[in-house]
Amino acid sequence: MAPAPTPSGFSFSSSGSSPFSFSPQDKISKQPQSGPSTFSFSNSSNTVQPDASTSASKGTQQLPYNMEYSSHFEDDIEILHSRPYAYKKSEKKKWQSTGRTLCTVSSPVGGELATWVTKKPSSNPNESSTISEPMRSVSDKTIYFTALNWLPQPLIQLYTESHLLFTSLQQIVAESHSRRLPSVGLDKVAEAWDKRGNLVGIEGLLGPPDAETIMHMRRLADLYLDQLGDLKNNHEIDIELRTRFLTSYNILHLAEVLYLPVDGKGEGLVGEEILDWVNDVDPAPDNSQGNEIMSTRNPWDHPSFFPYISRCILRGFQLPAASFLRSLSNHQHSPISKLASLLAQHISVFPRSTEERWRVDLDFLQAHKSWLAKFRAEIVNFTGGKSKGKWFGDDDKYQSMESDIRTIIELMEGRPTRILEEASDWKEALGAWGILVDVDLRRDHLPEIMSMILDKIPVDSTIPEDSIQSALCSADIIKALMGCYDLDIWLSAHLGDLLDQLELIPDDEQRFEIPLRDYFLLEYTEALQNQPKYSAFWRVICDYLNYAGVEGRNRLRSHILRISIGLDGESKGKKRQDNDDQHEGMDIEESDGDRDTNGEGQSKEIEEAVRLLDEVRAACGEFHLEEEFKLISQILAGKLIRKGEYGMAASMSMMASDGWALSRIAEKILDSYITEGDEEFLRLVDTLPPTLLSEAPTALAELQAQIDPVSGLPGLPATSAPSVFASRLTFLSEFRDYLLFLNQGARDRAASKLVSLLTSGIAPISIWAVLLVESIDLLEDSEILFSSNETFELLRVLEEVKSNASFAPSDYLDQLTQYLRRSFTADEMPDSKKVGYEEGWKKIDQVRLALARNLARSLVNGFDSPF
Repeated sequence: MAPAPTPSGFSFSSSGSSPFSFSPQDKISKQPQSGPSTFSFSNSSNTVQPDASTSASKGTQQLPYNMEYSSHFEDDIEILHSRPYAYKKSEKKKWQSTGRTLCTVSSPVGGELATWVTKKPSSNPNESSTISEPMRSVSDKTIYFTALNWLPQPLIQLYTESHLLFTSLQQIVAESHSRRLPSVGLDKVAEAWDKRGNLVGIEGLLGPPDAETIMHMRRLADLYLDQLGDLKNNHEIDIELRTRFLTSYNILHLAEVLYLPVDGKGEGLVGEEILDWVNDVDPAPDNSQGNEIMSTRNPWDHPSFFPYISRCILRGFQLPAASFLRSLSNHQHSPISKLASLLAQHISVFPRSTEERWRVDLDFLQAHKSWLAKFRAEIVNFTGGKSKGKWFGDDDKYQSMESDIRTIIELMEGRPTRILEEASDWKEALGAWGILVDVDLRRDHLPEIMSMILDKIPVDSTIPEDSIQSALCSADIIKALMGCYDLDIWLSAHLGDLLDQLELIPDDEQRFEIPLRDYFLLEYTEALQNQPKYSAFWRVICDYLNYAGVEGRNRLRSHILRISIGLDGESKGKKRQDNDDQHEGMDIEESDGDRDTNGEGQSKEIEEAVRLLDEVRAACGEFHLEEEFKLISQILAGKLIRKGEYGMAASMSMMASDGWALSRIAEKILDSYITEGDEEFLRLVDTLPPTLLSEAPTALAELQAQIDPVSGLPGLPATSAPSVFASRLTFLSEFRDYLLFLNQGARDRAASKLVSLLTSGIAPISIWAVLLVESIDLLEDSEILFSSNETFELLRVLEEVKSNASFAPSDYLDQLTQYLRRSFTADEMPDSKKVGYEEGWKKIDQVRLALARNLARSLVNGFDSPF
């Protein structure tokens, strides 16, 4: 058996008695190729459709492509021939002599390969590489893209549809555990330890599923078979792939017959079910051959007459066998015609356990026993003690026919030696055993019977399907599953899951560090992750990893973090700006249709990204991965902040409960006011979630109201993350109201709001100077908008700004200088065309003068006089 790949957290150790030999460094690709691959760009006369896809591109021009496949069995290497051909097969050496060679790089995700023609390194290090004959049929700039792990559509259909059945099975088993848990005593729970010394989960104490659960599991297995059956019967699918589906169907069907009985108990007779499976897997005898035999004048003279009857008896077709035997009633030799009529009469009433007349199995067994006794008695009576070879007289010409009829009689009697001699393979022998030899055949008897059959009719080890099926019948579950793993990873994962739920997979701790079922599920998910379009399977992968034990849960956490969510795409404005920068100085016209198309495309991408985000959030909630979703939200928020999408970034920061990110967003939006003006600021604020701004003042008030009962001080310092982001968001909300009041002409309310911003402690110190400069226009208003008390408060803030700015000008004056740079018109711009701290200090002096004037006016007019 080929070595199996070993994932992290799972290893195999070989032993002397073990048929397995696993090595961590032996890595093979399970499907579709069975060995290492090399590439050839020559033509080939042997063309087969592979499980791979390729494409070639040259700049923006798409070239026609195709893939051809041929296997070099002597080297066990798979060669892929890509089109368009770089050279003819007969011109390979000539092509190489031109100084050309191939380079290939692989994608870290999906297993795709990009291959191109390049210069062959020169043998002389002092000489540069050169290429002769530059004009060729295919340009050297052609890039060939090859997807080795490409999945055909039928496999995608199977993988997506069977995923729903897999999750349903896990839910059914979980409900069964919940239903049966009350029956487990506490004394059993206290003593439940496994061989490694670990406490076993409660479900491990329940034993195999009950009959009701097994019946539900069989229904799901039937649905698996229905999916495989539809695919194997679809003639539009490639013949190789249909053969693969057929093989999986036959194996899964046999497992269902043996381990998922209809009644859920498996105590009934199983012979008829096995025979039905044999007839379904390998239909025989051929109806056309039977019609050909019966169309002859004397059918018994046909060389296949008696072998055909024997095959009918072995396959359980008693009525056709009786019809053939009745044709012997026309034989000219009377003893032969009489015996044939006797055999036809008895075989036509051969009892079968599937007949509805039997109330219980015991009735059938007694009927078969009576039939067999009567049949043997009449045979003895017919022969009358005649010796072998004398049944039909002394004429030697009937000895051959006597031997053939004797074979039929021994088959009807159910003699094991005759069954094993006449059966074409072990499957036919097993199918006949349950209706001819041991009509009381039960599932528990199969391993012993298989041992007897295989001693006489060994399994053809060159046919993997036969080895797997014989292992299932022999109850060698591990051998069967390992064979399925080599055959089809989907089959090993889902069959292993079914058998593990039945607790039929033994715990082999010497070779397996994790349960075999979990290993197959992990391998299956890895195969899905290695597909070029693996993102379409992300939710499927999540479910399989979630049910793949501890290692699966660990991989699930890693997998969920790597799902690509395209919320961080470049904004339309930025893309257009970049495009304008690239084409500066060029006259470029963009039609309305192009703009509409770009906008609709971007809108659809955002909608898809939001939908995917909702699905990821729901998955994280279902799998209890709240911390992982917070990390996803933090990552997306950071990307969106860098792209300037502050509204979405704020939503993601709220999901992540990331106060520092919200503070960054608030600072970015505030910077937009400094550099862009009030219109851009209001636009960005409107993109924020409304609840975020409306709830920020309440949250800040609650934080400020928290008092430490021991120290009597606020429980959270002013610089804590919750306080910082709450104060920043509150400032955005209040400053927005200030700007709206100004735009609406409510200057008195704007003045009151400005004083509140500077005195409430929610404004960042970096913007104090800007707010003070903003007050100049209001202070110089014809009406007195600030009371003397409010003016004194503004003077206090002004003094604090001046005293602190003298030794930390960058903290207090940087944003003011940026604000002034935006505010100055071309005429007002200083000669240096650069606004620095000097202009900032001048503006501070103007604020001081305006405050002094307003204070004098308010005192003279008696407006809110402090005296």
